[in-house]
Amino acid sequence: MSRILLEIACPPHGFQRFSIKVIKRYNIPSKDIIPHLSRKLKPSKVNRLYIGRNVTEKEIKRFIVDYLSKEGIWKMVLDMKLLNEIARY
Repeated sequence: MSRILLEIACPPHGFQRFSIKVIKRYNIPSKDIIPHLSRKLKPSKVNRLYIGRNVTEKEIKRFIVDYLSKEGIWKMVLDMKLLNEIARY
């Protein structure tokens, strides 16, 4: 599992930081990316991405950029990082 860390310019607060979980699923088609929308009010509204087995980091970043562009938020993005986490058992 990994996360995408986004920093967005926010006029009232300076900047806002939040993360999107990236979860690999084996029961969806291997090249699909399915966003899970948040119930809370967040700038991007996406709090999780379910990806197939054969999705690369480049495709994930491209999907996030396209999604934020459609929402009109991409112009406010200051930084975007993909963080890989070690699974803890």
